Amino acid sequence: MPSTDPFSRDPGVVLVGLPGSGKTVVGACLAARLGRAFVDLDDLVERRTGLRPAEHIERHGEAGFREAESEAVREAVARQGSVISTGGGTVLDPLNRSRLWRHGVPVWLDAPDPVLLDRLHADLATRPLLASDPSARLAALRAAREAFYRAADVRVDASGPVNAVTDRVLERLEEDLGGQETERAHGRRLFDAEVPRHHPVGPERARVVFGRELDRETIGSILEAFAGSMPSVIADRRAAAALPGLLAAFPAARSLTIEGGERSKRLAPLARILGWLAARGAERGDPVIAFGGGTTGDLVGFAAALYVRGVPLVQVPTTWLAQADSALGGKVGIDLPTAKNAVGSIWPASAVVSDVAALRTLAPDRLRDGLAESLKAGLIGDPGLWRLVEDRGAAALEGDEEARYAITERAARVKLAIVDRDPYESGERRTLNLGHTLGHALEVESRFRLPHGQAVALGLRAVAHVALARGADADLPDRIDALLARLGFTLRRSFDPNGVRRALEGDKKRRQGRQRWILPMAVGRVVEVDDVTETELDGALSVIVENSAP
Repeated sequence: MPSTDPFSRDPGVVLVGLPGSGKTVVGACLAARLGRAFVDLDDLVERRTGLRPAEHIERHGEAGFREAESEAVREAVARQGSVISTGGGTVLDPLNRSRLWRHGVPVWLDAPDPVLLDRLHADLATRPLLASDPSARLAALRAAREAFYRAADVRVDASGPVNAVTDRVLERLEEDLGGQETERAHGRRLFDAEVPRHHPVGPERARVVFGRELDRETIGSILEAFAGSMPSVIADRRAAAALPGLLAAFPAARSLTIEGGERSKRLAPLARILGWLAARGAERGDPVIAFGGGTTGDLVGFAAALYVRGVPLVQVPTTWLAQADSALGGKVGIDLPTAKNAVGSIWPASAVVSDVAALRTLAPDRLRDGLAESLKAGLIGDPGLWRLVEDRGAAALEGDEEARYAITERAARVKLAIVDRDPYESGERRTLNLGHTLGHALEVESRFRLPHGQAVALGLRAVAHVALARGADADLPDRIDALLARLGFTLRRSFDPNGVRRALEGDKKRRQGRQRWILPMAVGRVVEVDDVTETELDGALSVIVENSAP
């Protein structure tokens, strides 16, 4: 697909890195050498608010400071061609990162923690995020932020004097990018994490990359782990036709197109894939690349888990739902006629590659599938994500790619964090089923004609009704309804309540005959219960069934 990145016009430089990496002094030196304007975001925040970052955090908390910082980012990127020195945490916000990466070349100034601590030693009093146990806090900041810094185009050793570091930056810009004025030919990574894979078979860690306009050059480093192998690409037919450029970025010794959609998650298509891999001599070290939406990832991922007892899996999700949710966490499987995802495994991917540009090809209902999963993630554990969906979800549906990316990444980060803490769904991971218990039952009752996002939206409305009587925030059901309506979801539909009840009986999350439910109590807080009564269930169904009394 053609690039829309304005990078080649008059590119600036954006310096990112941990506290003590020298972003301000190197930035000033670099700007002088390039003859560019220099913008220090911390200084810009101070000029806008009258408070230094430490004072702002002390008075308004870190969240308040980050909001002021985002306003400063918007002002800074308007200065075309400037060199921008960011605060260490500026890149936590995907909206900030997207704007900064569009402004110019992101450069990560990195140095060993002891070097950073030596530089910071005399300055800790003005850095509240490091004031207590600086060594441990710096290590924690590195772990929390490295996925964002790794997405920079250039990484430079920031040890040594300012002039020497500036020389390295200029050399790397020339070496990697062919000079400041050369048009950038490839896409942009915006998030590049190494996460625990949580499986005794295969690599211990997985690579998770999100970006925009990804191509073979950008993706090449992600596939280096499979050098010497013969990848098999199994692609949803519609996704392959809509995204030939993205598909071509993945080398394929073998390729197969399949039908996507929930009705393809069956034993017969699974057997076909396994037979195809065997007939073409795929070996244990050869990765299988799943290219498509959530159903394709589930089906192909399950085949990867089964074939020769497990081959490397690369997920390339091309739908919003898959990027925000289903491609992450390792759950793969197929449906039975009476139960969704009833046969499956946990087989985490070795790599996940998500390109937000792929979402341009989706119909509105498919986009809503992803928004439903994203607002679910906000309800579970990220009030900022919920507010982002409230503020910009409708615009994201209409093509606001910046909002689309930010919503997707934040939802994915919620899931990645929960899966890391509870990889095998022994506790917290069950919260990801918010809205899905009834949602899956509604899908089964509809014989999988009901779009997944619409089913989840109805499930959210139903459990919010149950939660309200159990002490949830009084305005929460109304907030959920208002947001769903604004995003174009249907708030009621016709269905057979008895059919939904039968589907609930086949739900795989039941224990000793008791159904587990996740209830939203406030934005960012949910609880798990297993004592929802028949009367409560009747009430929940009446909230969403068409032609029921309000």
